[in-house]
Formats: sequence, C-alpha cells, structure tokens
Amino acid sequence: MTKKNEETTEKSNEISKIDNTEKKNEKTSQLSDAAIKNVMSEIGDLTDEDNEEDVITIDSNSENIEETISHLIATGHMFKAHVMAKKAFLKYPENTKLAQAYALVLLKTGAIEDSRKLVYQILQIEPRKDEATEQMMITIEDLRKCKFLMEGDPDLIAKVGHIFKEDWKYSHHCRDLEIARELYAHSFKLAQKTNTGMNAAWLAWLTGEDELAKQLASAVLKLLPPYGLDATFGELIDLAEAQLLLGREEEACKLYEEAMKQSDKESYISVVEARQQLYFLREAGFKVPNAALDILIPPTIVVFTGHAIDHPSFQVSLFPLEMENDVKRIITEKLQAINAKIGYSSASCGADILFVEALQSLGGEVNIILPFAVSDFIETNVRHAGPRWEKRFEKILATAHTVSFACEDRYLGHDMLYRFANHVMHGSAVMRGKFLTTEPHLMAVWHSRTDSTPGGPTDFIDRWTNISTLHLIDLDELGDAENNGVEKIDTALVQKQKNSLTFDPFISKSPDRVIKSMMFSDLSGYSKLQDEHIPSFLDFLDKLNAAMEKIGIDLESLNTWGDAVFAVADSAIKIADFGLRYNDIIENLGKKYPEFPFPIRARISLHSGPVFVAQDPFIKKMNFYGGHINRAARLEPVTAVGQVYATQQFVALLHGETNDERNESLQKGLKYYDRYSTEYVGMISLAKSFGQQEVYHLRWK
Repeated sequence: MTKKNEETTEKSNEISKIDNTEKKNEKTSQLSDAAIKNVMSEIGDLTDEDNEEDVITIDSNSENIEETISHLIATGHMFKAHVMAKKAFLKYPENTKLAQAYALVLLKTGAIEDSRKLVYQILQIEPRKDEATEQMMITIEDLRKCKFLMEGDPDLIAKVGHIFKEDWKYSHHCRDLEIARELYAHSFKLAQKTNTGMNAAWLAWLTGEDELAKQLASAVLKLLPPYGLDATFGELIDLAEAQLLLGREEEACKLYEEAMKQSDKESYISVVEARQQLYFLREAGFKVPNAALDILIPPTIVVFTGHAIDHPSFQVSLFPLEMENDVKRIITEKLQAINAKIGYSSASCGADILFVEALQSLGGEVNIILPFAVSDFIETNVRHAGPRWEKRFEKILATAHTVSFACEDRYLGHDMLYRFANHVMHGSAVMRGKFLTTEPHLMAVWHSRTDSTPGGPTDFIDRWTNISTLHLIDLDELGDAENNGVEKIDTALVQKQKNSLTFDPFISKSPDRVIKSMMFSDLSGYSKLQDEHIPSFLDFLDKLNAAMEKIGIDLESLNTWGDAVFAVADSAIKIADFGLRYNDIIENLGKKYPEFPFPIRARISLHSGPVFVAQDPFIKKMNFYGGHINRAARLEPVTAVGQVYATQQFVALLHGETNDERNESLQKGLKYYDRYSTEYVGMISLAKSFGQQEVYHLRWK
C-alpha cells in the first residue's frame, strides 16, 4: 500500500465544513430546482452508501472544500476526491462550483456518461441526439445563448471548459473540443488570463480555426511586457507557447529559458506539464522544435538493484561490510552525474539502503517496493547484517516518498517473489517515465563473476534492453579481488541456506507458486433480470461466447459462474487484450436487446500476483488459489460500470511487458504503436473490507 502523503492528509483533515454563504454571481453559482431534480434522478451512484473508512463529515461552515477537492484531483487521489465531492454535492446540490468539481471527479474515475449529464445540468442546456455520433450532445449555438455563459464566473467557465477538453480524450468527438474552445475563449474575454487564452488558442488550432488561434495568441502576448519581465513560471510558459503558435521559435525558446530560471521555485510537475504539452502538440501535427524540448529537462528516474551485505552462510564473499563507504560514494557520484531526482528500489541491507540514503541526501524522491511481507523481508534481507542496518531500514521506510508492495503475502521460501518485485519496480518506473516524458535508467551494484539467480542483480541486468541507460558498479573490481583462475563463482557458494531461516516447516511445504495475471468480470444488473428475460439473456451469452472465440487469446484458465467470468494468463498483455475486447463486445452487444430493462454492461477488474497452482480435488483439473485471486475478485464490485480497472501491480507488469516489446521492435527496425492507456484513478477501498488498493483505468489508446 502506498504511504499517505503528509501534505495531502493534512489538507484532507481540514475538511469539516462548507461555506454556503457566498453570494457573488448568485444567479449562476446555483443550479435550478429542476436541474437538481434531474441530476439526482439520473446519476446512478449518488445514493450508494460509502465504505465506513471513506466517510467524511461535511459541515456547513467550511471554506476549503472546493480547494481541497481540486488538490486531491491534482495529486491523483481520485477516489478520496470522489467521496468528498459526492458528499458535498449531495448536501449542497445547488452549488454550481461543487457540481463542477464532482463532474470532473466522475470523469476522472471513468463515469463518463454521469459526468456529461451533470455538466449539461450545470450549463442548463438540454442535449440533443447528434446524427453523426448518435450521442446526446449540445450545440455551439445553444452554448452561446445559455445564461451560464452570459453571466457566469470566468474561472468556473474555464473549469467547465477543462472538463470538455478532458472528455475529448475519451470521446474523440470534435464537438467536445469546439465547446471547450468556446468556454475557454469566453473566460479569456472576461478575465484576460494567459492560461485560459492559450488553452483557447490551441483548441482553436486543433479545430482548424488557424486565424482565431493566432489572434488569441497575439492577445496573450499583449498581456505582459516583452520576454515576460516579472512574469511567473506559468505565465512565461504561456507566452512561450504563444510565440510557438505564431511561428517564432527563437523567441519561444528564450521564454522557455527564462521560465527554467524560475524552475527551482516550482514543483518539477510544472516543468513536466509544459513538456507534455509540447509532445501533445507534436503528436497532433504541430511543428515543435527539439530545442524547446531540450530546455524543458525532466528529472532522471533511476531503478536500482544490488547485492545485500554478505549473509553469514555464504562461503564466498560478494559484499563485505568494509566496502560500504566506497559503494555509497560511487552511487552518489553516479546519481549526481545523471541528475537523478526519482528512484525506485527495494530495501535490503547493503546496496539498496545505500542507494536510498544517497538519493535522499541529494534531495531526491525515493519509492520503495518490497517483494513480500515486512516481517519476512527483515528476516531474510536485513537482520543478518546486524541491528545497525535494521535501524537504517526502519528510517528509510519512514522517510521514503512512498512504500508499496509487489506482494504483501508471506515469503515461504519462493525466490520468484524477488523477480516479481523487479518486474513491478521496472513497470512502475516506465509508467512514471511516460508521465515525465523520459526513460528510466537502471543502476546496479553487482558482482561480475556471479550467475543469474531469480530476482538478483544479474537477472535484472539481463532483462534491461536499453544499454544506454544502464549504470554498473562492479563489486569484483571495487574489491580488487584476485580471480585465482576462477571465472565464475558457483551460485551454491553465495546462496542463503534456507534451513538457517525461521520459517514454519509446515507452511513452507507449499504447492507451486507462480506469477499470473487474472481478470474478474460480471454483468451489471444481472441479478435484477426476471424469468421472462432469461431466454434473451442466454442468447446474449451465446453470441458473446461466439465473438470471444474469434479473438483467440491464449488463456491458461477460463471459468464462468452465471454472469461472472474468471480468466488467467501468463502475461499481463494477454489479460489486457482479453479484458478490453470482452468489454468492447459487451458494450456493442448489450444495446441489441431492447427487451432488457437496461443495457447489459460489464464491470471488469484486472490484477497480477503470485498464486498457487494445484489440482482441484473435486473437478480433477488444475486450478489457482491464494490471496491475490481474492484481491482481483474484490476489485470487480467497486469498478465503474462499463470500465476496466486494473491494480498497480497489473499495470506495472503491463508497462514492463510493452516496454520490452517496444525495445525488441525498435532493435529490429520496426515501428511500435502503444495500444493501451492507463490513467491513475487513486486509492480505492475493496469490497467486503478487503483493504485498499491503488487502481488505474485501462482503455485502448
């Protein structure tokens, strides 16, 4: 589980009140009674009870509710924001600003249709069926005449524009971009802010209004003196983009350089967002100069692997205690050389802890991923080096940016859990790299004369496909050891003796334990079908099965119980393809049965983790068991209808596997196209009090 960010927690704890006394723009800051009634009846999840651990008390005197919801959205805590916005909106449904915040949260958590309904109610415009898309949409003409636009608050108008711009990423309907453009342009006209002006300008360019785009960019440039004297970082970025849109690359680069002079006062996220915008524009067909990207330098991400301090049972030394200072010095020098700011590592005594301490001393962000339960990890990877290392282990866990688990279960002597943790670490870094528009580096403290063991440094190095981002520290060279004619060290001489560890001998005698990816799904509303619907439902299932058989994905197991489906495969890619295609087929097929009281739609959850494989004593077939099967099952009931949710572990493996596919294709001179999009939703409470889980929304790119 990810550790709570102190700042976010502190802000969340401030929420106890709502200020319902604001009278500014009173006519347009409230929804009409009719609109409230429509919203309450149409948005399906407003009356659901929250899990007890998510309950938030909303009092009538709070001044911080909107700010806090926005903060939680910006920091990726979508489910916290969802619970908060929902409760606030339920208590004060006439507050348009709270309605807007809730609409954005609904969109971010995948409830796209509910978000649209709420936004249309905010605008107080009745949508019509669009002939081209067959979707319920509003028109530009209706928007220009609506009271919200004529009398609304400029900041709120821009925020609603942001919802339509974000919605376009899901719908790909040009109408959403046009509406977002109108809203941003009107907000800019009222408030003359550089950010809303440039949003309007780029949206005009995207919708083919080139002349309008240039007019808006020119208007933005007139707001501040040349080269942005006394401008903030954000304003300088806006001015640079305005120059870019007008074709003045040299002037734009000068402004980006001026902005970067202030970057030490900003979160690196601000730099990354400016860089992401340039990549987005390039993908959309705009000519973005490489010089601009070279100025907006993202932080370097480092994945780390390394040997632990020698275990007493080793017969040959790899990492003696006396090498500690030299190893830490070299790690620090290498981190400084590549400007490392973000790290992913485990926390074994020796190289891992030295890496974490070195990066923290440089002001970097550390993310620790443990392979299994803490108590077993200390026993197997820390305690043998002495109490000093145990204290250092406790300290880095307390001070790390995040601490998470590839698997929270017992070790039970299964070394493959180390390899799984490496996969999760690698995938997590790749995901972060996509966000930061950069590739992660691998730093390894290894011994060149050791063979590869599951999850060890050599194993990680062997799987790293980009040698240009590989940084090695050879303990053999550092120790100046003599080979004595031995090219390789026998693995048996440097393996911890399992019988020296304090495991219960009974529970250690376990069946095969392997890493699998799995899917759980059920159909929304199945339990409410009446007997007269069953013949049609059986026909629906028959057509669904026929469509899925044509896909031909190689699964290891596929079971059904009524409307529920459980699938298992040996890779995350196979399960991602199966789950997304299964959802697509149901979305299309479910509309073809008007006799059902509602369209048939699915909830789909995906997870990866270590499971036990054994023969089922009743059906005499191989089956899968363990806590991770339950975790996948408990995510499905809390997944948004019509969506595919995936756990952090699954998404990490998926990104690691696709990254390997990409590098392999590039090495063969082939093009590679990303086919998945994963967006962080947040921490969600699983069904039946099964704890919490970080969740991502998975969809086709």
